[in-house]
Amino acid sequence: MAASLDLRVRAGREMTSLGGAPSAVTPRAHASFSPYGSGRIDAIRNHEQIREFCHFLAHEWGGSRHHSYAVPSRGKSSAWSRTVDGKWSAVGLADAVSKYAWSGKSFSENKVEFDRFAADLQSAIQRDSNNDVCAILRAIMHWGGVDNKHRQKRTFEWIERNADEISAKLSNAVDLIKDERASLDSFDGVNLIMNSTMAKIVSLGDPEQKLVMYDGRVGGALGFFVARFTEEREIHQCDVADQLLFAVDREAKRTPETNRIHFPALFGNARDRCMPGWCDGHHN
Repeated sequence: MAASLDLRVRAGREMTSLGGAPSAVTPRAHASFSPYGSGRIDAIRNHEQIREFCHFLAHEWGGSRHHSYAVPSRGKSSAWSRTVDGKWSAVGLADAVSKYAWSGKSFSENKVEFDRFAADLQSAIQRDSNNDVCAILRAIMHWGGVDNKHRQKRTFEWIERNADEISAKLSNAVDLIKDERASLDSFDGVNLIMNSTMAKIVSLGDPEQKLVMYDGRVGGALGFFVARFTEEREIHQCDVADQLLFAVDREAKRTPETNRIHFPALFGNARDRCMPGWCDGHHN
């Protein structure tokens, strides 16, 4: 993992109020554009802190931090649970990647499928072949384990409702997310939607492959390392750069929050406008 990891997340402007509550992202980032006064000082400090966090995260790649979690003995993970004797563990992120498994396949095996889905989806969108796009979307959802007709009812309904113009819809979604100046009002749950499933789809649909598959798990993982970073340096909440306050899932087993640091919620009443902003990032 390069130390120059780009954490360019559109925090602040797109983190709309959730459920009527004020946005969890402070306006400090907006002040950073001022050429004079404390705004410029804040911008310099935030830049240095983000750079330091990137070095911290790069060190974690080959570090000695222990990671583990219990693998359920029932359901889809039962076979894998037996393989790891009920507990997955790794030391450092490089070791974690070497032990990655999804649907019984390794990281490299899944990447082959990932790249094939990306190529097929981008080709279908470019050809404006709506039937092919819909078929590929169903295959992607099956691959991602998000094809439950009840849990994904909203997503399936959106795809079916827009089947005749799905290529244009997805192309528009990709363009809007990548344009930092664009309004995300179109992600209103009707015209365009965004959730963990659609994050996978728009990422695969981006020809430049710059959009992150951001969801609660990704936010939780990044938040975990931010929490460790701030703890080890005794950085308090009010001094954390806005760009490091990753939106996270509020589910108890995923939240990385500590007594020292809290993160904004990824989901809420405005989730369709909230999530796209967190998909806009890339690795140099």
